[in-house]
Amino acid sequence: MLVRSFFVTLQTIMYKMRFAYSLLLLLCTVILSAQKTVSRLNAGTAFHGYVLCNGKRVDAVCYVRDTTNKTIGIGANSYKVIAIDTTLAGKIVVPPKIMAPNGLEYTVTSVSRHAFANCRHITEVVLPDSIHDIGDQSFKNCRSLRSIVLPPGTRYLWPHAFRGCSDLKRVEVRATVPPVSYSDVFDDHTLRFATLVIPASSAKAYKYAFLWNMFRYCIPNWDLRF
Repeated sequence: MLVRSFFVTLQTIMYKMRFAYSLLLLLCTVILSAQKTVSRLNAGTAFHGYVLCNGKRVDAVCYVRDTTNKTIGIGANSYKVIAIDTTLAGKIVVPPKIMAPNGLEYTVTSVSRHAFANCRHITEVVLPDSIHDIGDQSFKNCRSLRSIVLPPGTRYLWPHAFRGCSDLKRVEVRATVPPVSYSDVFDDHTLRFATLVIPASSAKAYKYAFLWNMFRYCIPNWDLRF
């Protein structure tokens, strides 16, 4: 009887331990699943990133464009979102990568709509080579902006991107294929008096490309001929 009672007690203890282990395993699964859910950002999710203004970090709204390739855009995804402090002055540098709140690093691939609109005191903007999309009205009314360099991967310039940039004197495009440009990207004043700099090897392509063939002054950059 004593031996039997011992085995019954042992079986009961083992059953309880097994139940506790199963419960612990289930709890760990739920926690891990919750963590994965938290770490997942949906396309269109906005969060605070940054740009550099004269070497110092300043807040700038970012939003997730593609969760698969981990890309984000600098600027507002909505007209209701203020992308950046419009009182900023001097040189702005857009970083090539930004750490999102979920701990993942995202590549900056676009300047979104209204990103730098009405920043009347910025004089220069440096864009990373990862940029391929310049959103509508993204630099609208940047009246002190003197020059802009569009990276080699630039594919699209959306309407009114540089409208109101009355001091723009130099537009350098490093893309060998002329970016697709929509109406009214630049003011007539820019088209008449600013100098367009293009890759020497693509001179013919730019000559027949919409918008780019409207610049009165165009010079080849022989350093970009390849």
